[in-house]
Amino acid sequence: MAKELTLEAQRHHWSIRPYRRGDEDRILQLFHRVFGKERSLIHWQWKFRDNPEGAYIHVVETDTGEIVGHYAGIPVRVAAEGRSFVFLQLVDTMVDQDYRCGLKKPGMFAQLFMKFAEDYGGHDRAAIMYGFPIPEALRIGQRLLGYVPLHQLVKLVRPVERVSHRTPWRRAVDKMHHIRVRVCDVDRFDASADRLWEECRRELRVATVRDARYLNWRYADCPDVKYKLLVAESMMGTSLQGIAVLRLDSLGQGVGFLMDWLIPFRAKAAADQLLARSIEEAELAGLKELQTWLPAVSPWYQYLLDRGFQVTDGHYVLVARTFTPNLPLEFINPRWYYTMGDSDIY
Repeated sequence: MAKELTLEAQRHHWSIRPYRRGDEDRILQLFHRVFGKERSLIHWQWKFRDNPEGAYIHVVETDTGEIVGHYAGIPVRVAAEGRSFVFLQLVDTMVDQDYRCGLKKPGMFAQLFMKFAEDYGGHDRAAIMYGFPIPEALRIGQRLLGYVPLHQLVKLVRPVERVSHRTPWRRAVDKMHHIRVRVCDVDRFDASADRLWEECRRELRVATVRDARYLNWRYADCPDVKYKLLVAESMMGTSLQGIAVLRLDSLGQGVGFLMDWLIPFRAKAAADQLLARSIEEAELAGLKELQTWLPAVSPWYQYLLDRGFQVTDGHYVLVARTFTPNLPLEFINPRWYYTMGDSDIY
């Protein structure tokens, strides 16, 4: 049954407006009321205010100055068939419990999205808005917001089976590739990541621009998760052959996450070394398995299956809405390269 606004909520008028500096504390208070969890100010600033592509945030404010609604997106630059667009991952969409009035008419939540889409959606703004909603949010999004489900995500999972230098596979990898490639930890990415991206973008039809600017913001600058940044370098020079990013704190699940994977497909030596090192790092962290996302259209999908990963059902559906005729979803769906790092879940 539709929920009526509380008497207290009915007494207040409200309006939708863009975020202004100083809203953060009230937004975080709303986040706590809606989700029952705390979010730090430094995390919010990193994710939204300090995003290198700008801030895409609307709030609902009452006439008493309380923030009772919030709709935001995480913008990324995306290269699609040689053109550049902004894609917007929709996150932290929330309305105070007292201001929800059901789903059969455009209440505050729907009006907030419609204003958000009007202000930020468009060819020269956010060409695509997308997300990874849970089933309940997906139903709401399809009915009220125009979400189009593209496909169910799958997880690729590999047991961590002690792939140290003692195992035959580890020895085989070293024998084949150790003269040509070495794997190193880095704290940040430099201009060599930009050159690697320029090579990889020719193989990636639709993908987030994974240059140093993006990679450092997404991983190195994240204030509350310590990602492990791995690079494969040529032993004969300084050229960067590939990048892998790991999350090893397991989120209480006893698993590690292969967050990002940027390697030209010709560089199998770099891939083998990066994968072996990734599994070793998961082993050293005491984890039982390594998980990742890759779309089936990527050649790396089969590569990982050939090296012990198995497909399991994912919990999420990739949904999107286009705001430009230049990027129909029928074009995007079979060409979109994404990893766990393209979500804010991990």
